[in-house]
Amino acid sequence: MPIIFDLTNVDPANVTVRVSEMAEMMAMLHCIAEPGHHLELSRELKAVDTEISAQLRRTMHSFSPLWARFRFRALMPLNTSDYQSFDSELATVEALPLEAFVQMSVQAIIGGRSDRPMDVMNDNNDRVDFLEMCRTRSEEREELGARLAHDPELFRQVLTAFLRTFHATCFRARWESVSARLKASEVEVQRRLAGGSASMVLASLTPGAHFFPQTAQVAYDKLQNAFVNGSGRKFVLVPSILTKPHVVVKYDDEYSGYDVPIIVQFPVSDMGAVNKSIHEIQNQMAVLADSTRLELCRHLVNEYCTTSDLSRRLGIGAPQVSRHLRKLREAELLESVRDGKMVKYRLRMNVVYSIGYEFLTRIVK
Repeated sequence: MPIIFDLTNVDPANVTVRVSEMAEMMAMLHCIAEPGHHLELSRELKAVDTEISAQLRRTMHSFSPLWARFRFRALMPLNTSDYQSFDSELATVEALPLEAFVQMSVQAIIGGRSDRPMDVMNDNNDRVDFLEMCRTRSEEREELGARLAHDPELFRQVLTAFLRTFHATCFRARWESVSARLKASEVEVQRRLAGGSASMVLASLTPGAHFFPQTAQVAYDKLQNAFVNGSGRKFVLVPSILTKPHVVVKYDDEYSGYDVPIIVQFPVSDMGAVNKSIHEIQNQMAVLADSTRLELCRHLVNEYCTTSDLSRRLGIGAPQVSRHLRKLREAELLESVRDGKMVKYRLRMNVVYSIGYEFLTRIVK
């Protein structure tokens, strides 16, 4: 099921790119809540677990429905301002009109959009329906939903206190180690916006996107089905190291009268942050066009292989494999690591992803 954006009348000037410390921290909380979906981070997540107290762990678990499935909209950028510190972002959450905060919380706790808006604060029937929806999903969601319905402002105060403590305890240092990489991704996407259409840029953020140039539409494969007209809307593109393999999309336009931009949080590892000449693009495409090298690449996607491994899998001699690997290396399509006396190779996925974007940029201009 896709989310399709119609970007026909979207001006690149209405698309903002910025890092968000709050959104990245929510991505970490999501990984902690859903460790089975992020096995590559198991060591990092275990390290976090050793740094937090038992009380903080219990509080984190109690709020986990907010980010385990349908990520909490309040912890994504709520406006199109330039970079804001974590404290500034949290202050925006604290100043959010309570009705809007509750509506965002309801969506996250039930794990998606309800068939109709529910006024949990003022309508008793809506409150009963909301708690029943929570109950049918899990005990944790039922308990959290009851806390929200009982005292929304206290709910927000306890949540923001937890976020401050979690940030100070174990996230701030991690942010300092990755913020430069995220900032570099922000600059790269801004460069793309300056030289291309909004639809091409949004399609370039992940290989899971589908670009339809005739209609200026972009589709993201998600567990949702929606058609969103981007005309007159603001977009904020948020790079992330921790969202992979997901692209997080938030397209609601308002909550209880509070306008919010469309959010696309994308994994930076999927995006080739390069600026190639047309000659380099042609050379890389020619290298990949060879049928034997194309077969080699199938084995080198997200897996390191030695020359012997590839020789055995393809049934061809090691010298022939070596010649093809050399061509791929010269075209900067391979990365390598040494393991004792062996050298292992893997396809540079971000570079391969970028070829299509760079090629489209030049033929559409």
